[in-house]
Amino acid sequence: MIKIAIISGDSSPTGVPSHILSVTRNLDKHKFKVLVIAPPGFLCKKCLEANISCHEVEMGGIFDRNAENKIRKELEKFKPQIIHFHGMRAGWLGRLAARKMDAKKIYSEHQWVKELHLSNPAYEKIQLQALKFLDRWTDKTIAVSKPVYDFLLKLGFNKKKLVVIPNGIGEAFFHSEPIQKPDGLPVIIGTVASLNEVKNHRNAILAMTKIRKLRPELDFKYQIIGEGPNETKLKRLVASKGLDDVVHFLRRVESVPERMRHFTIYLHVSKSETFGLAAGEAMASRLPVIASRIPALEYVMTKETGLFVNPRDPDDIARAIIKLIDNRRLREQMGRAGRKRIADNFSEQKMIQRISDLYSEVIR
Repeated sequence: MIKIAIISGDSSPTGVPSHILSVTRNLDKHKFKVLVIAPPGFLCKKCLEANISCHEVEMGGIFDRNAENKIRKELEKFKPQIIHFHGMRAGWLGRLAARKMDAKKIYSEHQWVKELHLSNPAYEKIQLQALKFLDRWTDKTIAVSKPVYDFLLKLGFNKKKLVVIPNGIGEAFFHSEPIQKPDGLPVIIGTVASLNEVKNHRNAILAMTKIRKLRPELDFKYQIIGEGPNETKLKRLVASKGLDDVVHFLRRVESVPERMRHFTIYLHVSKSETFGLAAGEAMASRLPVIASRIPALEYVMTKETGLFVNPRDPDDIARAIIKLIDNRRLREQMGRAGRKRIADNFSEQKMIQRISDLYSEVIR
């Protein structure tokens, strides 16, 4: 049995922890024994509910020596053959903690692509230098999409260590079907994303204002699932534009697949993505998707599965939404094509198989 320690610096109910849960729940239990190390929160709670060993370690930042020492002690106790790091914080603290250990080291990059820029350019430069520096203590680096692979290659990563393993979409979304609503009910546009600057909710909300001006007769609602630092600011924007009856913040929901069944159109206009997991989930749920014209979303989607827009142009977003509201047949065609594309290329089953094969490969 291969012992694997998976380390995450994030334990919130967002993309990376959900990805880790997907992997740990579905790995062959007869072949792999897993320990997850992460801060207290959603990830550890869900691991314990699924009978997956999880040790909580508070991680204050990349210079948190106390966290580094605690991670090292847990690794020395567990004695893994493979240590898999997810994200910058875990990648830094974990690889420093494990640098002298005789274990294979795998790093998954979930954040960086060429469109991403931090508000502090100096800190961005430091992060990227650290990312490249840590490659020396890594046997394999997983890029979760081709755009991530291209960015890391340009940054100077060792090509022989790089491998693309796209994120996988869970089975629950393939069993989700849009609810067929009778005529007369409002069209529901939906988004699932953290409420932060990168997810670009401001321009999505401004697009709703544009729709009202262009087509005041349209009956539509915009539902946003997610939490984050921009919640108060976005709610003020909605109030200032008189959109309280249109834009609804659902925060966290118990079942995203079930909530997606109520959507008519899925909207995903992020400024930056490494994969676009929620867009893929919407496609698996047979929803037409309106998405930013950025490399990661062009990697997941095609023009047959949705419409691409300029994320910085609320008018362009509004026009795309109106086009799909007006054309039910096009929505259904795109929904069918989207589900097929995800099933053929980005299913959870395919992702688990690729990761499992990589684990076996590095041990050999």
